[in-house]
Amino acid sequence: MHNAALHPESRILLGSWRALNGLEGEKLTEAIRGRDASTLVDRLFMAQRVGEGVFTFRTVGKELKVWTGRDLREHEISSIFHGPDKILVRALLESAVATPGPALARIAAFGAGTGQRTDIEMVFLPLLDKGHTDRILGLFQPLSANIMVSRPILRFSLTALLPPDPSTPIKPALRVIS
Repeated sequence: MHNAALHPESRILLGSWRALNGLEGEKLTEAIRGRDASTLVDRLFMAQRVGEGVFTFRTVGKELKVWTGRDLREHEISSIFHGPDKILVRALLESAVATPGPALARIAAFGAGTGQRTDIEMVFLPLLDKGHTDRILGLFQPLSANIMVSRPILRFSLTALLPPDPSTPIKPALRVIS
């Protein structure tokens, strides 16, 4: 699943998570340590599991606020989707903490203008907190560098879900520090 990420910054975040969990070779781990992740900060978010399949945003980067037109803190992640997509994203998040392992969603974002559409990746990485994996570090990553879509986005629709690989169950080493 990790190689399925399209955007280079999504791959960097996934590689970092894998390296911190001892799933990458030493050479790659050293290469990742030298990377500057400051460009990701505005697209990162943290979510907390508050019930089965229910995850609420705890922190939200400013770029996600611009795309949605609102501050999503304390809102459920599935609230940006409609219909069956709500159920599917909840199941994907639940699988990320149950396995635990990285999950990825591909999303079509539709703007107000005719034909305005762009593609987005959302990466979900489980975090260890007091022995439990009930928090997720996420990345909201537009796939196109030149995005001509009006914001806020009117509709987000799932186009693909990539759940974690259950053949490599691990205990996430990336921990929440407050």
